[in-house]
Amino acid sequence: MSTQPNILLFLTDDHGAWASGCYGNTELQTPAMDRLAAEGTRFTNALTPSPVCSPARACLLTGRTPSQVGIHDWLQESHEEIANHNWLADEITLPQILGKAGYYCALSGKWHLGGSHQTPPGFDDTFGLPGAQGSHNTPNTYVLNNQPLQADGNKSQHITDHAIDFLEQAPKDKPFFLNVGYIATHSPYEAKAHDPQLTHLYEEATFSDIPPYHPHPWHQNEGLSGGRHADPKDLRSRYQGYYAAVTEIDRNIQRITDYLEQTGQLDNTIIIYTSDHGCALGHQGFWGKGNSTRPLNMYEVSLKVPLIIRYPKSIAPGHVEDRAVDHYDTFQSICQWAGVDLSTPEYADRAYPGNHYLPLIQNNPDNTFQWDQTKYGEYGDLRMIRTPQYKYVKRYPQGPYDLFNLQEDPNEMLNRAGWDHEANAQQQLDAQLTQWYSQYESDQHTGLKVKQARQHNYGCEAWRDGRREKRGLQVYD
Repeated sequence: MSTQPNILLFLTDDHGAWASGCYGNTELQTPAMDRLAAEGTRFTNALTPSPVCSPARACLLTGRTPSQVGIHDWLQESHEEIANHNWLADEITLPQILGKAGYYCALSGKWHLGGSHQTPPGFDDTFGLPGAQGSHNTPNTYVLNNQPLQADGNKSQHITDHAIDFLEQAPKDKPFFLNVGYIATHSPYEAKAHDPQLTHLYEEATFSDIPPYHPHPWHQNEGLSGGRHADPKDLRSRYQGYYAAVTEIDRNIQRITDYLEQTGQLDNTIIIYTSDHGCALGHQGFWGKGNSTRPLNMYEVSLKVPLIIRYPKSIAPGHVEDRAVDHYDTFQSICQWAGVDLSTPEYADRAYPGNHYLPLIQNNPDNTFQWDQTKYGEYGDLRMIRTPQYKYVKRYPQGPYDLFNLQEDPNEMLNRAGWDHEANAQQQLDAQLTQWYSQYESDQHTGLKVKQARQHNYGCEAWRDGRREKRGLQVYD
């Protein structure tokens, strides 16, 4: 019998940190997430390194930067040339690492890194969503262990059904790693796209936890018509649908944790709940994430993700951790729990940027532990450095730049870039940003070459000079 813990990773899509009860939302019904937080650790400053789906997932599942991996925008898997390509062929992914460490590895739900029509390398079993993921309660062609499977109804329900099936068939002499990828909080947001029994829960909601919508000058909203004159009924429908989606995910989390409890595996399973990136519902004046403005953004609402971890054998219950962490750190922490040594020759030359955060959350957390809270992010040729005091966003090659004092201006309302009395801070942050990426980028995959990419229609929706175009973000001149 293995002494390694089981690992259950919920990696959801477009779930902002603000959108659950345990994070302070007064109307959302999320008892399963709230229980995980009460019995484990909740991070208040968990960040994604990239505020859009595919690169964010690559960061967590490889532990490396987009400028090392070469995925710089979301992959349009509705195009066969994108869907059929293994965008992580040169990487060693988390399931591959854990499989070598003795884990049975299964994926149920979203992958979104290419090859979603088949079992990605490292997984023993997969129930996936090939091509475009579609709406939330419609007929869909899934893939079950390389075979197409037609199914109608709720996608979260199907993903959960197969996650439990995988747990039932998992070898009893191995620990398991189960990656569950819900899509429910992704657009379409409108109430009609969601389960009417769940939208009914929020018919009388005030949505007072969401700030009034005042469009950002750069807004390029996800699916919202009307701009500055959006119909209030449309806004309310979208709030209602998004809240219903969060509760839908919560109820399916409950189904999986109930199964683990009934089979005596709950307390020997590290449960991690997080999202690929944040999501705004009018927060900061836009709807969506990093690609919901032009130019692209790195606002807190796009970067902040929920991160809740329950493992009573070593994690302090009810702990709230305020120090900043990111997906690179979560990758490192999973490897640490699994007993994987990333300093061995097999991995040592891959320049992993993160650090495991176990000292921050184990029983009797060490509040004096020296933890570097400086975090970095990128989206194509945009790069960011974030410290406890400042956030600096550099859009290569000529701006515009952002500089926010997060202590004095946590809502990021006043851009101080170019101010004389902030010049020293901006220069220091710029130098630090350049130095860090000199360690964690490759000449082949750096995001700073994105604007020189040849147009092969290989995938990601991207923008250049204010015009929409399709761009192969891994192919450079």
